[in-house]
Amino acid sequence: MIKVLILSCVWPFLQVAATLDDPAAEARAQDLMREIRCVACENEPISQSGSEIAADMRARVRDMVSQGYSDEEIRDWFVARYGAFVLFRPPVGGLSGGLLWGLPFFLFLAGAGALILQRRNGSLIDEVEAVAADHPDGSGE
Repeated sequence: MIKVLILSCVWPFLQVAATLDDPAAEARAQDLMREIRCVACENEPISQSGSEIAADMRARVRDMVSQGYSDEEIRDWFVARYGAFVLFRPPVGGLSGGLLWGLPFFLFLAGAGALILQRRNGSLIDEVEAVAADHPDGSGE
């Protein structure tokens, strides 16, 4: 009885997923599995997740690769089913994609521009020292 209980707990981890016969197709499927996020674990690719839904998602990727779907069609299928969150690299198109990819660059350029203007107009440290020297009691401290 104890052996059955232990085996039932360990069995899911001992199961090896069926791989594709073609090594190139299996490599392609593995690449896709590293790009798709597990919906249960959220920050783990389905290639590394141990959840049951990740196993189903891996099987679906392999099935679609073996049926001849392109990488883009497979990604689109998962996005249609689970939303853009399922991809580790969300699409660039659209307003949200533009903000996601463009806003960090815009903020970097704005910060660099502010530093250049600040350097051009004088040092902020000099202004702070000048204010500290003009103490109200005339002592300069």
